[in-house]
Amino acid sequence: MKLRFPLFYLCLLSGLSLVNGQTLSGRITDENTGEPLPYASIYLQQLGTGATTNVEGRYELRLKPGRNTLVFQYLGYQTQVIEVQSGRDNLDVSLLPEALQLDEVQVISGAEDLSYSVIRRAIAKADYHRNQLDRYSADVYLKGIGKVDKIPGLLKKLAPKEERQEIEEVVGRSFTSETTSKITYERPNTFTEEVVSRYVVGEENFAVSGYVFSSFYQPEVAGMVSPLSPKAFGYYKFEHDGVFADQGELINKIRVIPRSKGEGVFEGDIYIVQDDWSLHSLDLRTYSTGFTIDLKINYNEVEDHIWLPTTTAIAASGGLLGIKLSIQYIANTSNYDIELNPDLGGYIEVIDEKTQPDVAAATRRENRTQGYENTLEEGGELTRKELRQLLRSYEEEEQEKQEEPEVVSNYTFTDDSVKTIRDSAAWEAVRPIPLTAEEIAGYRYQDSVAQVEKLDSIAESRGQPTVAENYKRKKPVPGWLRWDWMPDAVFNPVEGYAVGVKLTKRINRTVREDTSEHKVRMGDFSIRSRYGFAWDRLSWELGYSNWSNESNKGRYTLTGGRYLSQFNNSPAIDPIINSFTALVFGDNYARLYERAYGEATYRKRYSDALSLGGRLRYEDRRLVTNQTNHRWGGDEEFTYADNNPFNEETGEITQVRNAALVTVSAAWRPGLKYIVRNGRRQLVDGSAPTVGLLVESGIPSIGESASDFTRLQASYRHKFEAGPRGSVHLLLRGGAFIDKTYVDFPDYRHFATSEIFLTRLDPIGSYRLLPYYRNSTAEEYAEVYAHYQFRKFLLTQIFELHLMGLKEDLFVNYLYTPSSDHYTEVGYSLDNILRVLRLEFVAAFRDGAYDDFGVRLSVTTTFFGNDNAGTETVEF
Repeated sequence: MKLRFPLFYLCLLSGLSLVNGQTLSGRITDENTGEPLPYASIYLQQLGTGATTNVEGRYELRLKPGRNTLVFQYLGYQTQVIEVQSGRDNLDVSLLPEALQLDEVQVISGAEDLSYSVIRRAIAKADYHRNQLDRYSADVYLKGIGKVDKIPGLLKKLAPKEERQEIEEVVGRSFTSETTSKITYERPNTFTEEVVSRYVVGEENFAVSGYVFSSFYQPEVAGMVSPLSPKAFGYYKFEHDGVFADQGELINKIRVIPRSKGEGVFEGDIYIVQDDWSLHSLDLRTYSTGFTIDLKINYNEVEDHIWLPTTTAIAASGGLLGIKLSIQYIANTSNYDIELNPDLGGYIEVIDEKTQPDVAAATRRENRTQGYENTLEEGGELTRKELRQLLRSYEEEEQEKQEEPEVVSNYTFTDDSVKTIRDSAAWEAVRPIPLTAEEIAGYRYQDSVAQVEKLDSIAESRGQPTVAENYKRKKPVPGWLRWDWMPDAVFNPVEGYAVGVKLTKRINRTVREDTSEHKVRMGDFSIRSRYGFAWDRLSWELGYSNWSNESNKGRYTLTGGRYLSQFNNSPAIDPIINSFTALVFGDNYARLYERAYGEATYRKRYSDALSLGGRLRYEDRRLVTNQTNHRWGGDEEFTYADNNPFNEETGEITQVRNAALVTVSAAWRPGLKYIVRNGRRQLVDGSAPTVGLLVESGIPSIGESASDFTRLQASYRHKFEAGPRGSVHLLLRGGAFIDKTYVDFPDYRHFATSEIFLTRLDPIGSYRLLPYYRNSTAEEYAEVYAHYQFRKFLLTQIFELHLMGLKEDLFVNYLYTPSSDHYTEVGYSLDNILRVLRLEFVAAFRDGAYDDFGVRLSVTTTFFGNDNAGTETVEF
């Protein structure tokens, strides 16, 4: 009797396993060579689920009870459809390379390759496919595998001693992360990802959502021009490599050839379903910031004429500053639940006007006679132009219904993972891609790292030192002594050697909520002082600024003190660079005056599109003179140039007077577009220009102020793509002084420039060879800065240099003032050298005649941001 119950339970469990199905495993290989096929796709038609092979070609897939129809796919190989009963536990599959045929489709007469007709119809139907579904949801399994292949010896030596062993351990070791998510898409642009479970140690720094959650029916994918973009023919050439049959469909293989190979475009193959003109699969490569990125996507027909991605494989390799990385991500998407868009319920047959002129003419006549406004819903024949017009009208109507038409993408990520699962059995149940031996070893190492992090977390919660902190113990610093500090050491002929420091103290207030309390940052208080040894004077400043995490809350700053200032206090000349040129070469470019002042500024961003600012200040101004002629290695008779600037309109500046000034500025960005991530809006770079307005007045009736003028200034700044060849960055600025009874020289319109070989100025908004202060003006002025950055030009035709991130620019800068003689600069620059440097070659002209030539070295423009820059917002 005792034996019957175990036998009963055994039979019961066996029966349950048959009800729930069982796991089928196997290996997919090339039939000719026997080589494994990594990341091949296995799709179970009855359930809409699937699996993907690992790098060894192995797969595991849970079957449903009874008959299962499995579709085995690999790019460039013939698809196999195999019927499997649920009792089977192993199935090895060998795939044959695809046999392309060139006679399955009518060959188009003339010189044009057949691919162009296919691509034209696929582009025409891209918006249709993008709007085909109102909504869908699916389960996504995402596995990331990362490896640090190399870390330069110099970086290892620069690392803290306690971190060097960890650096040695990570080189060559695989790090694996796994995530299961539920994704939901709602037309036109809303993606939601809810993490169900995850296994990851550390941070994932390679963003794949731009590839996994983007559609190639969009004009751009992760910032790259899609081969199905309306502007694709400006970026790509195409070749038809043949057709093949797959599950009753005829598939076109199209070679994608970039007109200019490199960043921002793809190369490789796309596969397009005949007549549906939808994507069947793709195998593409692109390049980004030193990485080579390979992308493979398999689509499956989840319903009639509805093709959606089921397997996505991304492999990236490259590095920066000698650090070499390799990264792989594999996404398996299953269990699609779709809702069709009833407005696009009809089957559309697209007629290509160029290759089917007679059919297109007949179709147009019939559509004009019978009307074709309902064709999207009812189906029928349309020319490419007619389909494009209908879809454009449809999308415009849909956009008018949207609450936020300016939002081009809305992505929400929620991490519900209490479920950071490290139990191997739990992952075996949900993992559609088997782990390799290398990945298993990597997991063991990650578990040990996670254990250390857990111990650190416990130690921190108890106020005890972490593992790393045990290497170096420091005594806690009392709160009243915790100041941020920044040293200030310069040389100039007025102060001589000058040393100082800026101290900043964060001001917090304690907020009590129920039984807990926390500190909230209110603002920052700062003290700045500097002593000049030759001048024998101490300069000082005090300041306070409020602080808020709310972007639309006003920010005010109060400052005052007695300090030296440059006449152009942008500053025109970097103090550190000027110190170097003065001491080494005897060239001092800085021109200084002393001011005892008080100042209040206020800035507020009312929205992303509108910002306002204001400033009040009073300055007691005094001229100062050189106190030393010291330089390194100079002769005893050497003297620096006088500290008084020279100006074409005024001559040598021999006096300054007190001034009370009021400044008001505004910036407006019409037509902004956004990407929304987790409820936070991010501006789309280049989606709108910045229009600025500034009014500054000198008030003579306050204190001993002599200033009496009004200056008006307007500006326009924009960065935009100029076709497939490159991008334009444009800044226009102009203004005039009106009611100018008296304008003191510090209040002239000064222009950012650099007579020094080394410069740190933003190249968009500064000159290169214009002499300091010579053309500063109290009259009308106009500035033009136009930069064109090529995708490829001269040196960037060398692909290896292009891949390293090298950029080439041509630029023209222009200045008009009554004394500038139509000053013009024409230049060529090599940008992003080693990712950090910019080298410029510039020629200057006055009234069209050659004036000067120079070379400038600066930090690359990628460190200056983009046209979102605040320089045109509140120009103080």
